[in-house]
Amino acid sequence: MGLTLIAFTTFLWALWPKLRVLIRAAGENRLDRPVQRLWNTLRIAFAQSKMFKDGSAGWMHALIFWGFLILLVRALQFFILGLYPSLLDGLDTYLLFEFAEYSFNPYDFIVAGYIIVKDGVVLLVTLACCYALFRRLVTKPKRLTLSGEAILILLLILTIMISDIVYDGALNRLAMFPKEGEPAAYFLGFALAKIGMMSFSIDESFAILGAAYWTHILSILVFLVLLPRSKHFHIITSIPNVFLGNVTETGNQLHRIDFEDESKETFGVTRIEEFSWKKLLDLHTCTECGRCDVFCPALNSGKPLSPKQLTIDLRDHLNRETPRLLLAGSSVSLAGAGDAPAGAALMGGSIDDETVWSCTTCGACEEECPVMIEYVNKIIDLRQGLVMMDDRYPKELTAAFKSLETHSNPWGFPSDQRAGWAAGLGVKQWDKNNPTEYLYFVGCNGAFDTRGKEVAASVV
Repeated sequence: MGLTLIAFTTFLWALWPKLRVLIRAAGENRLDRPVQRLWNTLRIAFAQSKMFKDGSAGWMHALIFWGFLILLVRALQFFILGLYPSLLDGLDTYLLFEFAEYSFNPYDFIVAGYIIVKDGVVLLVTLACCYALFRRLVTKPKRLTLSGEAILILLLILTIMISDIVYDGALNRLAMFPKEGEPAAYFLGFALAKIGMMSFSIDESFAILGAAYWTHILSILVFLVLLPRSKHFHIITSIPNVFLGNVTETGNQLHRIDFEDESKETFGVTRIEEFSWKKLLDLHTCTECGRCDVFCPALNSGKPLSPKQLTIDLRDHLNRETPRLLLAGSSVSLAGAGDAPAGAALMGGSIDDETVWSCTTCGACEEECPVMIEYVNKIIDLRQGLVMMDDRYPKELTAAFKSLETHSNPWGFPSDQRAGWAAGLGVKQWDKNNPTEYLYFVGCNGAFDTRGKEVAASVV
C-alpha cells in the first residue's frame, strides 16, 4: 500500500503543474462534431491506422499499444491481490491457488478466454519490445531519437512481461504439488514450469512467486513515476489529443487575425504562454517517432527545420517555463499573467528564427503524425509574432511587404492589373453585394506571375 501511494503521489505531483498550465491557457473550441471526433479516435488512436504506413515499426508499436490496453486487467489483478486479497476470495481467478476445475458457465469461459488472450499478448509484446530494442541499438534509423530513456522504458516493459510469465510458472509449479504434472492455468507459465521449474521445491517456488510478483509491481510503479517526466507522457495525452485534433484532417487550422478587435494588444505568438491549450497539449503528445521529419521537404532540402525537433524544443521550453507561468495565481490566464516575471526568450532563444521561416506550410508533417499533432498553425503563430510584434523577418521579405502595403501584391504590379489575366475569357467579376455560390480565387500568383497566369487561364 505504501509503495503504491508513494508512486501515485509522485505521479500526480509531476502531472498537476502540466494540467494547471493547460487549464489556464488560451481557450479553443475542440468539442464540435463529437461523432466525427469519436470515429477519428477509434480509427487513429485505438486502431493505430496511421502507424501502418511504416509496416514493421507500425506493427511493433501497435502490438505494444494493444497489449498495454489488454494487460491493464492483468495489472489490476496484481494490485488487488496485493492490496485487497479478500476481494478475490471465492473467485476462480487462478491467482490465489484456488484452481477449481472448469465448469460450463459464462464466468469460466470469460476467465479461460482472457487467460489465452493474455498469454498471447504477453508473448507478442515481448517480441515487439525485442524488435524495438534491436532497431534502437543495432539498425538505428535516422529519424529516431536514440535516448537512454527510451531504452529504459522498453526494458521496463520487458521486465513486466517476463515477470508475468515467471509468476505464472511458479504458480503452475505450486499447483503440481503433491500431484506432479497437473496444470493449473496460464499456458506460458505451464510451459515454463515444465521446462525449467520441475526441480524446485515448494519453498523455492514460493520464493520465485514472490520475487516475480514484486518485480512486476515495482516495474509498473517505476513506469508510472517516469511517465509525466519523459516523452512517454504521450501514453496519457495521445488519445485525448487525437479526439481533440483537426476533425476534417484537411487544412492547417489557420485563422484570420481580427485587427478590428481593439482589446487585442499582441498578435501572433512571442511567448510560450500565448499558445492555446490545444497547441500546448500537442507539445506534450510528441512521441519523437520522427515520421514528420521523413516527409518534411524543408528538412530534406537541407533547411534548418525539423518538425520533430521544433516540437521537442517548444516542449522543453514549456517545461522550463512552467514554474514561472504558475506564479501569477490560479485565477489568472497564462496570457494575462502580467505580474509573473519575464521568462526566457522563445524566438531567438529556444527556437531560431530561420527554423520557422523554413517551413513551406505543406502539412506533410501533420499528414504523417500518428497522434494528430498540428505543426503549421504554431509556425504561422510564431511568424506573425516575429513580424508584427518584434519586427523581425528575413530581409528578402522587405520589398514584398512594401509592395503588399502599397499595391496589395508582393511583386509591386499596379493593383488595377489584377484582373488582366482573365481578359477575353468571359469570366464574371465577383460582386460582394450579389455573392455567388462559387468563387474562383486565383490569388496574387495567378493574377500577376507569368506562369501562374497561364495556370489560372487554363483552369477557366
